[in-house]
Amino acid sequence: MSRSLLALLVAVAAQDPDASVHPRKFGAPGGIGVTRGWYVWHAYHPETGRADVSNESSGEKVTVRVLPWMTTYRHLVYGAHPDDLLPGERVNLFFNPDGALKRAYLVHYQDEIGQMKGHNHAWQVDEVSPGGRGFTARVMHGDKEFDPKPGTFELDPACRIWRDGKKVEDPALAKGGRLYLTWCAEKERRVVKLLADGASLDAIQAESRKKVQERIERDGMGAFVEGVEEGKGRLLIFSTYWAQAGALKAGQTLRLQVGDDAVEVRIVSRKNLGAYGSGPNEIVLDDVTPAKAEILQRWIGGKVVRVFVRE
Repeated sequence: MSRSLLALLVAVAAQDPDASVHPRKFGAPGGIGVTRGWYVWHAYHPETGRADVSNESSGEKVTVRVLPWMTTYRHLVYGAHPDDLLPGERVNLFFNPDGALKRAYLVHYQDEIGQMKGHNHAWQVDEVSPGGRGFTARVMHGDKEFDPKPGTFELDPACRIWRDGKKVEDPALAKGGRLYLTWCAEKERRVVKLLADGASLDAIQAESRKKVQERIERDGMGAFVEGVEEGKGRLLIFSTYWAQAGALKAGQTLRLQVGDDAVEVRIVSRKNLGAYGSGPNEIVLDDVTPAKAEILQRWIGGKVVRVFVRE
C-alpha cells in the first residue's frame, strides 16, 4: 500500500464519528492525548499531513499524523499552526494511538514558554559566557530548584530578545536572571531563537495573537458540515478555533469554502460543546437554498471546510 493511500485511509478513519480523535472528542485544547512528552520538532509535511519528531530523552524518531483539527498552544496563544514551529524546536507533544501504534495521531502541542509559564517554571541563569551571548541555566519552580541538571545555551545571531515588554538588541544576561526561551536543538547545541523576561510575556502573547488572527482571516477556520435539511445546515467548527468561533453571533454571514467551491450562509445559533467555552462549536445555519444545499451535501462525510466571517 502506498504512503499516500495509507494517509487517506487514516484520514477517513479519523473523521469517523466513532473515532477516538473525531473533532467532537476535543472538549478543550490539550484535553485529549493518551501519551505526551518533550520532543524535538524536525519537519512538517503539509502535502501528507505528517510531521517528523524525536523523543528528547531517548532520541527515538517518529513520523506522526497531524490532524487538521489538532489543538495548539504556542507563545501563550491557542490556534498556532504546525508551520509556526521551528526545525529543532523543543515542544511538548500529545498523542493518541491507532491500534498497536502508540503515537499515531498528533492531537495537541504546546511550546516550552507556555508549559513553563503555566507551571510557574523558568530558566535561572547560573553563568554567563564570555561575550555575553551564551549561558548555563537550570529550571526553577518558583524559588525552588525543579531540575538540578543545567542546560548550556547560545543565542542565535538573529535571536529575538524581549526585555520589559520591548524588543531590544542587548540580551543583558546576568547570573540569577529568570528567562523564558524558544530554543532549538542544532546537533549538540541548544540555540536560543527567542529570549524573554517575565515582564515581556504579555507582549509576546499579544504579538502571537495578532499572528493567529491574521492567519485565520487569510485561511479561515476549519470545520465539518454535519447535516443539511429543510433550508438549514449544521456546521462543527474545530476546537482549534474555539476563541474565534466563540465570537460568532446569530445573524452573521459566513463563507464556507472547499477548493474553488464556496457558499454564503447565515448563522442562526452557536453552541459550544467543550469545557469553559474551549471546545468545538456547533453552528446552525440558514439561508441554505437548494443550490447551496447541493454543494453542502457533497462536503458531508469528513471534508475539511474553511470558514470565513463575511459580516
